[in-house]
Amino acid sequence: MTHPTRFLQTILDRPDDDLPRLHYANWLDGCGNPLGEFIRLQCLLAQNPQPQPRHERRAQELLAQHQCFWSHALSGRIEWCSFRRGFIEEIALTDRQLVEHAAELFRYAPVLDLHLEWTGVRLDRLPELPGVQHTLFLDLSSQGLGNGAIERLAEAPLLAQVHGLNLSSNLLEDEGLEAIYDSPHAGNLRELYVSDNPVTDDGVRRLVMAPIVERLEVLDMRFTQVSQEGIDALQRGMRGTVFV
Repeated sequence: MTHPTRFLQTILDRPDDDLPRLHYANWLDGCGNPLGEFIRLQCLLAQNPQPQPRHERRAQELLAQHQCFWSHALSGRIEWCSFRRGFIEEIALTDRQLVEHAAELFRYAPVLDLHLEWTGVRLDRLPELPGVQHTLFLDLSSQGLGNGAIERLAEAPLLAQVHGLNLSSNLLEDEGLEAIYDSPHAGNLRELYVSDNPVTDDGVRRLVMAPIVERLEVLDMRFTQVSQEGIDALQRGMRGTVFV
C-alpha cells in the first residue's frame, strides 16, 4: 500500500509524533480503509504499557488480514518488517538490499530500527539514506564481523544517521572499538552495544579519554574482558548508563 504524499511526508518528518498518524487515520476512516483503525489501536497500545487484551487482539486480527497489502511497497527489498503505531518502523534486510534500494526504502515508511545482515559487502559502502531526517538504530549483532569489517563500517556514510549501534558478539577488539568512536561519522551516536566481545582494559582507557564519552547515553560492555578496574574507570568517566 502506498500512502498519499500529503499525509506520509508529515509522518516521515515527525516519526515520534502520533498526531500526524492520527490525522491520517481519520482520513482513512472516511474512506472505509481498515488501516485507520489499526493506526489508532497501535498508537493507543504504545501510549499505555498496561495489558489491553481486547485492543491487542483486534490489532493482531487486522494485521493478519492486511499485512501483505500494507507492506507490499517493500516486498522483495527487505527480509521482514514490524509495524508500530500503524506503520512499518522496523525492518531487516541484507547489506546488498540496503545498497541497492537505499534511495527507495525510506520513502514508504518511517523506519526507526534497521537489522542488517552482512553478506560480504564492504561496510564502508553503506550509503547515506536520502531524505531521512531522523536517526536510526542499527543492529549488526552476532555476525562475527571482526575488526576489519568494523573499521570499514566506521567509514560508512550511513553511520552519520545512526544514534544507536549494536555490535554485540562480533569478535570486536580494542582497535575496532576505537575506529567506531573516533569515526568522523559518529557525531550522532548516543547508544553503543558491544557486549560479548574481547574488548580489554586498554580499550576502555582509550574510550574514557575520547570525546564521545561525553555524548554516550548508553554503553553496554557486558561479557567482555574488562576487569573491575576498567569497569570502575568506565563508571567514573561516563555520564550515561553503563551496563557491565
